[in-house]
Amino acid sequence: MDAFLDLSVTLTGFNHFQLLGTGNAAVLRAELDQIVPADLVARLLGSTDPEATLADPDLGPPARDLVLMWYSGTWAQLPDDWRERHGAHPRDTRHVVSAEAYRGGLQWIVAGAHPAGAHQQGFGAWAMPPGALAPGTSPLAGRSVA
Repeated sequence: MDAFLDLSVTLTGFNHFQLLGTGNAAVLRAELDQIVPADLVARLLGSTDPEATLADPDLGPPARDLVLMWYSGTWAQLPDDWRERHGAHPRDTRHVVSAEAYRGGLQWIVAGAHPAGAHQQGFGAWAMPPGALAPGTSPLAGRSVA
């Protein structure tokens, strides 16, 4: 789990504490292990350069899916050429990993919002804009989003 969290910190911009606080680490790791062949998961977890990892034709697609899972609780089907090289797992379809993974997604922290219908907000709460994050609180502050 440590290597998984280290990689996730590198790819998401959130720290270990924030990622563990989502409650999603174990379910996201299990999803990755279920869909991606073990040898590629081992290579992915051993990678230390995020740019090289994302550019790698074998590691990039599952790395991008890992980021997507952390942010939205969703897995996107791996590209056809990747599936031809490494095989296609039956679960490798576009899907929500779990309701908890969706509710605990990092997208809500970044947006300063809550997942619709998941938490009681009070009457009329959705008529108000999300609260602004205090300066310097974004985990992506100072990082390129391109």
